[in-house]
Amino acid sequence: MTEPEHRKVILYLAQSLDGFIAEKDGSTAWLSALNSSESDAAIQSFYQGVDTIIMGRKTYEQCIKLAGTYPYQEKQSYVFSKTLHDTADRTNVVTGNVPEFVRQLKAQDGGNIWLVGGAETFTMLLKAQLVDELIITIAPVLLGDGISLISTHLTDMPLELSKTRQLGQFVELTYIINY
Repeated sequence: MTEPEHRKVILYLAQSLDGFIAEKDGSTAWLSALNSSESDAAIQSFYQGVDTIIMGRKTYEQCIKLAGTYPYQEKQSYVFSKTLHDTADRTNVVTGNVPEFVRQLKAQDGGNIWLVGGAETFTMLLKAQLVDELIITIAPVLLGDGISLISTHLTDMPLELSKTRQLGQFVELTYIINY
């Protein structure tokens, strides 16, 4: 008898060709000017396959700043923060042990979990071996400076390329993490 599959935590985001996920101030407004119908369709398809959203506080604040309101109201959402204690929307604030919380989320029944960002949250969960898959969409832009995907030095993180596809001028790379 095979063990039941746990929910997967999937980091799904875009980055510039030179490796930045946001400008220095955390803004991803540069991405809005580049979106294409192909990349928009890919985002919608991915979004339909997840039922839970997780992110750090800075990413949460940037989502609201960019969209005007929290854009993922219909999904179960969690924001990790030591300073934020409440939100004006349905998002739940997690102030405790983030890796343990995510470990418990993965063990629950449900769909996959979208790790929206940011770099600090991703790095923390990667170090705890809780991220299962990376879907990185390379945007056709060079930012020159900004926030990198990895917020600290990591060594020997083996990845397995499982899929590539072109989305207009974007390239989407899907990697499985082999801990």
